[in-house]
Amino acid sequence: MIAISSSDIVKKPSFITNPQDITFVNDMKKNITKSVVIPYEIYTKVKEKIEDELYLYENQKALGKSAYDEFLSIEDSFVGDIAK
Repeated sequence: MIAISSSDIVKKPSFITNPQDITFVNDMKKNITKSVVIPYEIYTKVKEKIEDELYLYENQKALGKSAYDEFLSIEDSFVGDIAK
């Protein structure tokens, strides 16, 4: 994993266009991470998990806590099955 600033992107655009590692883009003034860039190979492995989390994030008001807890329990059992 590497951490870069926006000025590093200007100097070397391949950090974003062809990432070789997980890259954190930091806001150097506020000292916080603004973006994360991952290689496509990693994305294909975690795509479904990212989409599920994004769905939950976007619909968190519509889904109650019980629905979210149910989703997490199903997902944990699914991930456990894949890991075996």
